[in-house]
Amino acid sequence: MSFTTVFIIVFAIFVIVVLIEGLRSAKSQSGEKDFLVAGRGMGAWVGGASIAATQMSAGTFVGTMGIHYLTGSSFLMPTIGIWLAFIFAGFVIAPRLHRYIDKTGALTFPDFIGDRYGQKLPRVVITVLLIGSYLIFLSAQYQAGGIVFQQIFDIPFYWGSTILMVFIVIYTVVGGMTAVMRTDFVQQIVMSLAVVIGVPVAIHAAGGIGELPTEFNDIGAEFAGWNYSWVDLLGFVMGFGFAAMVAPVLLMRFYAMRDAKTCARGSLVAVFFTMITFGCVAIIGMSMRIISPDLESPDLASSVFATEVLPSFLGALMLTAVLAAVLSTVDSVLLVIGPAFSHDLYGKILRPQATERQRLRTARIATIVFGALPILLTFMQLDVVQFIVLAYAALVGSTVFAPLVLGIFWERANTAGAMTAMVGGFSVCLIWYLIGQPYFAPVVPGIIVNVLAMAIVSPLTKRPEPQTLEPFFDQPDKVRT
Repeated sequence: MSFTTVFIIVFAIFVIVVLIEGLRSAKSQSGEKDFLVAGRGMGAWVGGASIAATQMSAGTFVGTMGIHYLTGSSFLMPTIGIWLAFIFAGFVIAPRLHRYIDKTGALTFPDFIGDRYGQKLPRVVITVLLIGSYLIFLSAQYQAGGIVFQQIFDIPFYWGSTILMVFIVIYTVVGGMTAVMRTDFVQQIVMSLAVVIGVPVAIHAAGGIGELPTEFNDIGAEFAGWNYSWVDLLGFVMGFGFAAMVAPVLLMRFYAMRDAKTCARGSLVAVFFTMITFGCVAIIGMSMRIISPDLESPDLASSVFATEVLPSFLGALMLTAVLAAVLSTVDSVLLVIGPAFSHDLYGKILRPQATERQRLRTARIATIVFGALPILLTFMQLDVVQFIVLAYAALVGSTVFAPLVLGIFWERANTAGAMTAMVGGFSVCLIWYLIGQPYFAPVVPGIIVNVLAMAIVSPLTKRPEPQTLEPFFDQPDKVRT
């Protein structure tokens, strides 16, 4: 039986499971709360696995493996930022966030911005900036899927990307957050299992564990050491770390979990899965540099490993894991930007009198539109997948960090400070990319401007009203600093 046939069988089984879950979840929906936040009933294992699966994305299996293939071990450093971010988010941010959610019934991240900063404009600004950032991010996911389908079926890149996009949009629109998180759990198991099984095969194909140090040194001393400078590594850690801490696509998992204790346990589950998966991806990527040293693109490392190194069934499982990573991230992003449009722009600004049924229909339509738009960027193949993902992470972190973190801990944070922080951080980060990233990664000046803008502008402008602060703080009217 050919590899293509085996892959079709394995992937078809996976697709059937995902579609069944989507249909089963659709039957349990009764409104916006079920569609957007799974009825707030998810447990720690499903929630944590969903966080991990969403974080990993195509960037992990295609982009990260490709960077380890290209540069060696030092790209493991960014994962430290991700682990610390998960723990901080689960144990520090989530309890404050759940206090707010329980009091207000919030359904989206722009709900938080709108409620905390008391005006329509901040809600509009964060919604527009998030949609822009995530459309770029989605293009990288479709690009990774297109690479896999091109490698297996020898079809044009754009056909593979389009097929994947259509499938993801269908089950996301049908099943909502419940289907997304439950299928994320299945997808995370597939991802972790595939790379854990793949590691010993990769090491053996590279000459055995005893030969790896010599082979790595032959490539270059920096391959098993420090290929990147400390400035570069700091940029990677901050870029991924700040985004993992405050990215709305991950915070929505906390919205969907039962309570703050469940969120804390879920963050540890997410760390567990990412530790296993990122470590194995690094080993496989570095081993592939020995096995196939002349790949046309480092992004091909995962698909070549699956098709030419692994036995057919394991290779099919590996490529299914790559596509599962794409699915688990894209569906999550779509359930941030689609509802952000329907709930926060359409429902709160453009047509406040809209019924829940009308908002839900608009959410599904917006999800389809935003799911399709990034395919145009995908066809341009802008960069190595993981560098596109890093750009998105920097933009989101530079936009959201101060309004979220200072907003839940500092009562003096206000509308003017939040607006300046969001627009200033996003703009500086984007400009830093456009001028060639001089001296350090764009996330560094982006975060600095984001925090300083909030810290400087807020005390110089109008104090928030006590009724605005009430869902976020105990007795806010008594605090004067």
